[in-house]
Amino acid sequence: MTGFSDDLDDLFAQAKTGTMEPSGDLMARVLADAARVQPQPQTARRFEPTRNLGVWAGLAALFGGGGALAGLGSAAVAGLLIGFVQPTSLTALADAWSGETQLDSVDLMPGIDALLTEE
Repeated sequence: MTGFSDDLDDLFAQAKTGTMEPSGDLMARVLADAARVQPQPQTARRFEPTRNLGVWAGLAALFGGGGALAGLGSAAVAGLLIGFVQPTSLTALADAWSGETQLDSVDLMPGIDALLTEE
């Protein structure tokens, strides 16, 4: 085991003393390859003014395009349908969630008065 360690130490010592310089041919190939992949300057593109969109197309672009308006319209129609038709299952779910609590007894904004009273 010690002989193996000595061999490695000799190998590392030899590697430390020798300096490895790349050959001129290798450097020329690397630099030629680097010059080949450099980005080339591009000519400036001519500015083309956008054509005048209609009012509806401009409004659709303001909201993110036709897809966004389709989603917004679908959500609005679904909300109106659920609010107007009120399916039985939705009414039953709302009744089960609220329980028997009357709306006039629900304190949605409790005050601090209960904490300030003296006992």
